[in-house]
Amino acid sequence: MSANQFVAPDYGHSALITVDVQSDTLDGHPLEIPGTSAMLPRLEELTSAFREASQPIVHVVRLYKPDGSNADLCRRHDLIKGAQWLRPGSMGAQLAPGIVSSSVQLNCDRLLAGEFQQIGPIEQIMYKSRWGSVLSDAAGSLSALQWCDDARVRRM
Repeated sequence: MSANQFVAPDYGHSALITVDVQSDTLDGHPLEIPGTSAMLPRLEELTSAFREASQPIVHVVRLYKPDGSNADLCRRHDLIKGAQWLRPGSMGAQLAPGIVSSSVQLNCDRLLAGEFQQIGPIEQIMYKSRWGSVLSDAAGSLSALQWCDDARVRRM
């Protein structure tokens, strides 16, 4: 059977999109996504390969204000009661160790204002306002992906 040319990956025009790969989502942390820590070495290799190939990388992050005003309803109560998950400026909100340089720190004020944070020639961080809102939050704003016709999304 021959490959379908219309859906075959175009690796020369691909982007890597990581979603929720933040310290608070690692194994043993408050918002643990099981297996995330085990995947980090492979994700480090993948981000390195995309950088070496000069292909775009977008890290999508979630941030919760202390008053819960920007949280999904299922999380709001816990945040109002003092949960510290993905709090702007906290270590837990930062991207997981190894997928970016240790010198990279989220600019939470800019991200929460809807701006993208440029951290490399074609590498950016964006804030997503709700679960599943990656594409709607990025629509029309992500210049790094304008030439891409294929994206690899890695959600941990």
